[in-house]
Amino acid sequence: MLYMTLYSGYTMLHNVPVSVKTRILDVAADLLAHSAVADLSTRAVCDAAGVTPPTLYHHFGDKDGLLAAVVDFGWAHFLETKRAVAAVVHEHVADDIRAGWNNHIDFARENPNFYKLMWSPDVAPTSAAVREAHQMLLDRMELGASRGQLQVSPQAATRMIMAAVTGAALSLITQPELFENDAFATQLREAVICTIVTGEPASRSQRSRRAAPKEPTLATAAATLSSKLHTETKLHTETTPLTDAERVLMQQWLATLADAPAVAPTQVRRPRRSP
Repeated sequence: MLYMTLYSGYTMLHNVPVSVKTRILDVAADLLAHSAVADLSTRAVCDAAGVTPPTLYHHFGDKDGLLAAVVDFGWAHFLETKRAVAAVVHEHVADDIRAGWNNHIDFARENPNFYKLMWSPDVAPTSAAVREAHQMLLDRMELGASRGQLQVSPQAATRMIMAAVTGAALSLITQPELFENDAFATQLREAVICTIVTGEPASRSQRSRRAAPKEPTLATAAATLSSKLHTETKLHTETTPLTDAERVLMQQWLATLADAPAVAPTQVRRPRRSP
């Protein structure tokens, strides 16, 4: 694995002492990377690390604790790549989504066992890496909403993107014979973008030209106002006369308007004339 190679190379080059806990994590990560079933045997970890089971349990509690630690340890590299991607802020949030999506898919392909374990029901709910990745995406969606570029709330946009990209990644690495064509992941990405963003040029060739301004929808206006209200609250720059209770209620109303499903306009019925 790339991050394991870099880590081991750094410790050897700089003569950094490796703690027992780190050695166990290093060994466990390597065994997991080469496992055919994306699982670990604590006995195999102990044998490879040269420690006894009580030592392993002292540092990690049990096998689940070891797996959770290995995932966070291994996904440190994933979060580093995410931070690098997030450091580039595009003019439109749609391009931020594309960059983050592609980075996510690439990592899953390069580290399939870690990725499958990361999203397993036993690990994902308590993973610090999952929470940080989710927050990074939410922060970017908040920025997009503040620009009037979302037609749903930042929270809904974050959930939709995270669910779609993890589903695409898991499909690619667990069913390669069914999803051998990469086009489906790109099509899914663009479908998600089309659903949650607004104001983007129709084609990539038009990105250099400014798109004609469109009248914002009620959902877009609600998402934008909700983001601005949230930012003011977070930065303590209160410019509205709302009380705390009124602010909470307003956020609930705005989220409802932003995430309400689109309803096709009904035909206006003309009143019948009296005979």
